[in-house]
Amino acid sequence: MIKVKGFKFSGISCGLKKSGKKDLGLISSENICTTHAVFTKNKVVAAPLIIGKEILKKNLVKSIIVNSGNANSCTGKNGIKATNEILKKIAKETNLKPSNYFPCSTGIIGVDLDYKKINKSIPNLISSLDGKSYRDFAEAITTTDQYQKYSHSKLKIGKNTYNFLGIAKGAGMIHPNMATMLCFFLTDLRINKNVLRSLINEATSNSFNSISVDGEMSTNDTVIALSNGAGGEEIITKNHKYLAKVKSITQNIFYTLAKLIVKDGEGATKFCRINVVGAKSERSANQIARKIANSLLFKTALYGSDPNWGRIMSAIGASEVNEIKQNKIDISIGNSMVVRKGIANKRKGLFTESRRIMKRSEVEIKINLNIGKHSSFMLTNDIGNNYINFNSFYTT
Repeated sequence: MIKVKGFKFSGISCGLKKSGKKDLGLISSENICTTHAVFTKNKVVAAPLIIGKEILKKNLVKSIIVNSGNANSCTGKNGIKATNEILKKIAKETNLKPSNYFPCSTGIIGVDLDYKKINKSIPNLISSLDGKSYRDFAEAITTTDQYQKYSHSKLKIGKNTYNFLGIAKGAGMIHPNMATMLCFFLTDLRINKNVLRSLINEATSNSFNSISVDGEMSTNDTVIALSNGAGGEEIITKNHKYLAKVKSITQNIFYTLAKLIVKDGEGATKFCRINVVGAKSERSANQIARKIANSLLFKTALYGSDPNWGRIMSAIGASEVNEIKQNKIDISIGNSMVVRKGIANKRKGLFTESRRIMKRSEVEIKINLNIGKHSSFMLTNDIGNNYINFNSFYTT
């Protein structure tokens, strides 16, 4: 059983989803938390993010309230009012301040949020809080997700064992920077605020900012970390001997959640990691990996198990990385090198071999530019008929 000391969870249905599925979640800490958040880079921002950013400045957050089924985005003054009314209601019910709560919403854009449904259900949401109910919360924040997404770890320091838990949602509109995705990272280990900021920024860069399902960017993306210190007196500072282990745990949890999001991409049948190595800079490597990950020609080839390396080569050339030297590029599908020094590897049986690899549920593509020592990666998936069918009728 996963448990993070000092945190309780709940997830219920308040009627926002016509299906009757859970659509309202709450995380509550016994203490005010050290926090850090990373948000969408989209210039169109949802009401909860506008308010949430101001709340974070007060350093009083101890709880998170999330609704799914409605993004409360592009809703103008009504959206701001809806979020504020929800915060006022839950603060009153718990004898806390609105600034003790961080709000999140996810779902349809442009529809007014029926906050009265939420407020009517808040007493039930609070009474349902339990230290073991993280799965109810994980379910309540989903939209088009096919399954719940969470990852956890433990770390023993001295006599105390500290816990780490990440819970996320996301399946469509996934593209750097972040996507229609929410991630909540919780730990009962006290982490210095500057250290927490560094940990979360780096872990986000190497996970949620390195994934692409459909090249779209949402208005509600949020990664927020809460450290409540309920597990013991240890405080992780920049010179702490366990900092490296805490960093490793954080990155592993974020990467696991990012991978789960990509694998759950709407209609996806395959997961693909694109590794670009031998670049002159990390930025160039990332630019190329991102171009391939967002190529519809590549993603449909992935869907069809077609080892068409020409689509990969074309995406590399279209990446606007000027220092590329075509006659030095190597491309491998799994362990099979299909391109050597910019031209086809004519080894007998290679097509059959690479096609067999492309039929796997997880595929790795490696591009070696052979012009430098830097590297980067992207996580993506295939796109086929199921994605089109699903998104053609999303609002209905």
